[in-house]
Amino acid sequence: MKKIIQKSVLYQCSKCKTRYISAGRALQCEDKILEKKAFRVGNIVCNLEPRTCNMDKSYTFCGKVVRVLGPKPSDHEYEVKWLRGKPERTNGHVFEYEVEFTCPHCKETKRARYYAPELKLKN
Repeated sequence: MKKIIQKSVLYQCSKCKTRYISAGRALQCEDKILEKKAFRVGNIVCNLEPRTCNMDKSYTFCGKVVRVLGPKPSDHEYEVKWLRGKPERTNGHVFEYEVEFTCPHCKETKRARYYAPELKLKN
């Protein structure tokens, strides 16, 4: 039996660790700005947009940041919805924040991921 091994060369962005086939694309990714971390694990944050409960009731919550993910290249939703395509900030590296919170209606503990513009620090 023959064993076929295929080798490939990939280039990796040093900021977000995304792998690319070409060195040029990896360098373009590295040139993108890096967002500052807005929150840390343990911070208490509140969401800005209402969520919908299993009981079909909307609510906003305050919860605890349990994990910080990233940096990662920003996606279309982040660019269009949260930054409104501001040219000085498009196509950057951003952080995602995993927040644990309790629904005030059904009392269920949930986790969800949010970008920094979707949250505010609780005073």
